[in-house]
Amino acid sequence: MTEFYNRHYITIDTRSRIVGGWSDGPHPDRDTTGAICINEQGGYQFRLFPGGEENPPLYTVDGIPLYKWEGGQVVTRAEAEIAADRAAIPEPPPSPQEQLRADVDFLAAMQGVSL
Repeated sequence: MTEFYNRHYITIDTRSRIVGGWSDGPHPDRDTTGAICINEQGGYQFRLFPGGEENPPLYTVDGIPLYKWEGGQVVTRAEAEIAADRAAIPEPPPSPQEQLRADVDFLAAMQGVSL
């Protein structure tokens, strides 16, 4: 009997951070153009490491990649790298309520009124 394997793939961004990962088991028709095959003899579910967690999270809760592709292998990113990415996230724009409050405060200041 012939053993059947699935291939496991990752995609990386311009900084070699892993931004996607899948197995061709549940995703046999997914386009692999530009993807890196990290395991040609994997199981049905995606794993970053042999014997590792099935379908592991690839991002922190705030959307920062946890892993990178370095030297032909998957590497866990250092906390300092993750912290640098987190620090580079721009501040969100003010909510409509915050903007309204700022506008009211500005108008009050222009009229010399204290709120």
